[in-house]
Amino acid sequence: MWKDIWTVAQKELRSCFTDKLILMQVLLLPFAIVFGYAMLMSGVAESTVSEAEVKEDSAYVCQVPEELKEVFDKTGYQSVGKEEIAGLKERIKAKEIDVLVVFPEDFLQGGTDLKNLSNVEVWYNSEKTSSSVAYSRTTALLSELQPKIFTVNADESVHYDFGSENAPMRKMLAMVFPMMVFMAVYTVCMNLAAESVSGDKERGFLNTMLITPVKRSAIAAGKSLYVFTAAVIASVSAYAGMAVSLPQFAKALKMEDSVSYGVGDYLQLFGITITAMFVLTAIALVISTLAKDVKQATTISPIILMVFVVGSMFTMNENAEAVIQSLGIGNDLIPAWNSMQVMQQILQMESHAADVLITCGVNIAVTLFLVWLVGFFFKREKIING
Repeated sequence: MWKDIWTVAQKELRSCFTDKLILMQVLLLPFAIVFGYAMLMSGVAESTVSEAEVKEDSAYVCQVPEELKEVFDKTGYQSVGKEEIAGLKERIKAKEIDVLVVFPEDFLQGGTDLKNLSNVEVWYNSEKTSSSVAYSRTTALLSELQPKIFTVNADESVHYDFGSENAPMRKMLAMVFPMMVFMAVYTVCMNLAAESVSGDKERGFLNTMLITPVKRSAIAAGKSLYVFTAAVIASVSAYAGMAVSLPQFAKALKMEDSVSYGVGDYLQLFGITITAMFVLTAIALVISTLAKDVKQATTISPIILMVFVVGSMFTMNENAEAVIQSLGIGNDLIPAWNSMQVMQQILQMESHAADVLITCGVNIAVTLFLVWLVGFFFKREKIING
């Protein structure tokens, strides 16, 4: 029987590796999807982070009082004369620069007459993102310079926030990367499973195989072995894209010092990725076995992926996250979903070895059951012939 299984798998693998288009799809597409999307996100993140900094030749201040001049110079604002105000306003209107701060000539930093307070004008353009950010930064700076009745959290040596400074960024990584990996690999495996089973069924070739002396369970196992082999290759490709992209993504967010993954973390991510893809690939095989043709298989299979994509987004909602956490070890027992959760924990540096082991074990057990189920359906001639 093992010889028959290998013969079927070998036939499928030969057709895969001799077809350059399919080979590129398996080898390069997962890497390209993960790496390309990560670089796109890195570019967006880098531009967002850089907007929080004062850009050269973008922020100006006029008639700044001597006692405040040093503060504005240190934060990157360029001092200009009163005669330049009109021109700078036009440049802000044209979205060429971000902000202009104009102090009155008779500026008073303090005083008891609340009816005659000095008014500081801050000109900006809300239609330009960096200008809005510069306005918010400027008003925050001016608020800090105002006379205070009392201070709040003034001791800089004390860290008053009990949360991690980079926790939101790590949560972003945890939401983005598992979703990209699942999408990239499952898209490839879904199509291969559909072509391998539903495609042969549609072309009539599967019926020819069924009347041969080879056991149907061996045919099912051979086709499963082929798709699982492709899933491993695609998973390695996607994993490589993730491993290369993670440092770049962290660098774009300026958090590379606080987000440093070790060899153990990468090995755990690799194991979780492979076992998760086994489960999803096995599901795609079951769908392909039950489907009448390729079109039906490729119409139903993406629904499975969407369930996990939506599930990954739930973790960004605090209420949903509380419900997920209340399940405890129950999360590790739900196939594929457990992989999403554990991958997110690893990327957030909150993983536990027990969760990783349970998740891998559950995924392998469910995969074996689903492969048996594929063989069971192969034995039902009515379903195969549709």
